[in-house]
Amino acid sequence: MKQLILITLTASILSIIGCVDDRTVDTESVLLALLEADEISGVEGFDTGSDLDLDHEMGLETDGMGRIFTDTLAFGEGYKIRFGRQISDRDRTVEFDIDGDTAIGIVSYTVSGDLFVKAFDTTDHTQIDSISFSKEFTSSLVRKVRFVQIEDDSNPDGYVWRVNALTAMIGGSGDKVSISNLSVYGLTDALEQGDLLHYFEADGIGDLFIDRDALPTFTAFVPYMVQVAVENTGPELTMDSSGVGEWVFKNYGRSRGMRGRKHLNDKGVFLDAVMNDNIHSGGWRAHGPGHGRPHRGFRSFFETIDLATLFVDDGGYNTAVWSIPYKIERP
Repeated sequence: MKQLILITLTASILSIIGCVDDRTVDTESVLLALLEADEISGVEGFDTGSDLDLDHEMGLETDGMGRIFTDTLAFGEGYKIRFGRQISDRDRTVEFDIDGDTAIGIVSYTVSGDLFVKAFDTTDHTQIDSISFSKEFTSSLVRKVRFVQIEDDSNPDGYVWRVNALTAMIGGSGDKVSISNLSVYGLTDALEQGDLLHYFEADGIGDLFIDRDALPTFTAFVPYMVQVAVENTGPELTMDSSGVGEWVFKNYGRSRGMRGRKHLNDKGVFLDAVMNDNIHSGGWRAHGPGHGRPHRGFRSFFETIDLATLFVDDGGYNTAVWSIPYKIERP
């Protein structure tokens, strides 16, 4: 009789454990589905699919006006550079820590593919094969996503899960370059630096949650100033008398076909105050949210690239990336 009770009790415990495991698996499935559906998470838009001008924009809503700031495409002795990435493999893992009505997901990406770099003669627009090449790369990126339960009487459980907040997605390739901080300013009517609107720094960036309903927000078709401070441990490859050993870009959009890229500079021109002080600056004119939409969420990828990555075939692949979601709204 005692043996029967023991067996029955053991079976009951295993049954309870099995139910708890089933609920955990079911919750994780719900959270994964929310992550898949969220329009501002993920790495879509990080690749270009081909080589493109340093400054470009495609598939995003504009109001028909030309660029306010001069493109700086020419480098070296009479040539300009086009580059881009094509991702061939993307692996994502998600680890959940579920505690009552709150869950934290650690989302890790490993992306690999090819970097394409092409140089063109500015006089006849022909490609310079001697400094054009492609190389393989692998980058790792990670962010945290916070989920919370929201009361919902229409659901049998009495609640539903929602994405509540997320951190910047940070990472890159190699350990040669890094991002120290990022600032976004308004611009005055004279197109000079205005008020500081948003600021992020490396210390604690991986644990700084940004409210899903309070993303950095920009007004469509309004110009802003972006500054990114970086570090480069060297040895640095320099391409001109400025001595700058890396480039910085603001990549933005939602997908390969709806994206843009803005080249920032550290040459003491076009809103940059001091040459080669490791603070890269530039103007960015916000696009629209999309025809018929009052507002919409997008992804940005702020990236610094060591110049040996872009100009030397066997110069390695060293980048640092911060991906911060943002929202565009109409005036």
